[in-house]
Amino acid sequence: MAASWLVIVAILLGIQYCKTFALNNGVALTPPMGWLAWERFACDTSCTSDPQNCISEQLFLDMGKKLVDLGFKDLGYEYVNIDDCWMSKERDSSNRLQADPDRFPNGIKSLADQLHSMDLKLGIYADYGSHTCAGYPGSIDHMELDAQTFAEWGVDMLKLDGCNSRVADMKTAYPQMSQYLNKTGRPIVFSCSWPDYERASGINPDYKMVAENCNLWRNYNDISDSWDSVLGIINYYSSHQNDFQPYAGPGHWNDPDMVLYIVDYVNICHITADNRRFLFKQNTGKVTVCNMVHICSTTADVH
Repeated sequence: MAASWLVIVAILLGIQYCKTFALNNGVALTPPMGWLAWERFACDTSCTSDPQNCISEQLFLDMGKKLVDLGFKDLGYEYVNIDDCWMSKERDSSNRLQADPDRFPNGIKSLADQLHSMDLKLGIYADYGSHTCAGYPGSIDHMELDAQTFAEWGVDMLKLDGCNSRVADMKTAYPQMSQYLNKTGRPIVFSCSWPDYERASGINPDYKMVAENCNLWRNYNDISDSWDSVLGIINYYSSHQNDFQPYAGPGHWNDPDMVLYIVDYVNICHITADNRRFLFKQNTGKVTVCNMVHICSTTADVH
């Protein structure tokens, strides 16, 4: 039985290190690991009524401290990733993105500096379209400026979403952002939503092209708080592995979305350590924890 599980894990992983397709930015040579806000905290901006759970500077500092204090940083969980809803509703007078001044009073650069002082890294979110999925300013007419801004702030990873855009344009737009990020001279992991939007639109993604321009890429639906969602992602990866398996390896990874989001909802603490490792390792890519607030003490054995 144990041998069968190993075969399943090997199939799902599908990593071929003999091939190199990645963009030449020198990052993500191993799958990035860290914490991401979205599944647990979503777009909660109500800091007056819900200060412990809103998307704010304090939330990301608190989660960074938990990564350190609970020992996750020592296991390689180094990224603290912001998702949607961090921005002000308007760009500044120079057309630059800016953080919401009430929820991020010291700005993103200060947040990055503080996380760097903990030996952690900061990931941020933007959207290729006219607006983000939650309606904040998009990057479609400002991609080079946004890349420069993120580099100046000390950002270490960019997730570029694709809401409110033409899917047919993504095969041009995402490589452009990749070039703009490289042009800044700062090593920034580039996480792309491009293939998933193509899949949902009935377009077969060109994974070789994706891997040449992205360090990470989403292939399937967002994860949600149910086992049906988890199993749906596992089944999709299993049945489509031949499409993207050859392109996974150092510097270029499949991203099945967050893994430990299930801590709050189906209580992963009662799942065996071997099964938790299976959930992690099937991912062939980024491993992000979604909730460090109520995480169980035994979860850190998964590494």
